[in-house]
Amino acid sequence: MPLPSFDDEPERDGVLTLDVGSATTAGKVRETNEDAFLVRRQTWSAGTAKHEVMLLAVADGMGGYGGGEKASTLAVQTLQAALAPWFDKAVAGRIEAELNVADELRAALNEASKAVHTASLADPALKGMGAAAVVALICGDQAHVAHVGDCRAYHFHGGKLKQATKDQTLLQRMLDLGTLQPHEAQNHPAKNELSQALGPRPDVAPDFCQLALGRDDWLLLASDGLHCHVSHDELQKELTLSLPSTAFLAQRLIDVVNKRGGSDNCTVIAVHG
Repeated sequence: MPLPSFDDEPERDGVLTLDVGSATTAGKVRETNEDAFLVRRQTWSAGTAKHEVMLLAVADGMGGYGGGEKASTLAVQTLQAALAPWFDKAVAGRIEAELNVADELRAALNEASKAVHTASLADPALKGMGAAAVVALICGDQAHVAHVGDCRAYHFHGGKLKQATKDQTLLQRMLDLGTLQPHEAQNHPAKNELSQALGPRPDVAPDFCQLALGRDDWLLLASDGLHCHVSHDELQKELTLSLPSTAFLAQRLIDVVNKRGGSDNCTVIAVHG
């Protein structure tokens, strides 16, 4: 019997209901998984209206002797604590302009960077630890995304996939300046060097974007273990398939990464409208 797909779902009266799934792996090379992720979802009603907000975060740690795992876990925990009041505001109907959401995300990522930085100073074994991170707050059909480093957000809309974030890496900077051509990037020795991360400094300058989610749209958050093994075109092709659930897609992408060598930890959070 074939698996059901999203196409089998009943109509939802014009209200966008989101499905979310996640998966993570240490990969086939590394002994430990230094990625961390968070999915927090809250749904409530006010009168006849149904409301939903979500906090999604992926962090990819770096640092020896357990520093990477410590950094990513601390980053996600701090993001959750810093953004918890946002959920209270949402339920109370006190979310204001989009600018305020961007400010909250930037403040939360700075809190995470301070926390990782402080922990690295307190323990010599954790010196130099840090993390890349991408975080999204979803309210209704609006996704507010901020990131530091090379964890990515992708938006699939109208059959086309767009990378919604731009990697904060030395490689991307060289591409932007025109000193490196795209065909030279794949095997460049600096391809994994971050221009910014949570932890090396107490303050960071996150990039921010806002996305409108529609019916049949996908939003993906992922660590760099995904784009190390799955190209943009391949990812777009995966999203055009008839898939039974977001959890199925997230695990499918993890399995593809591992079949191709799993050279790094990989985490995927998938959201479908």
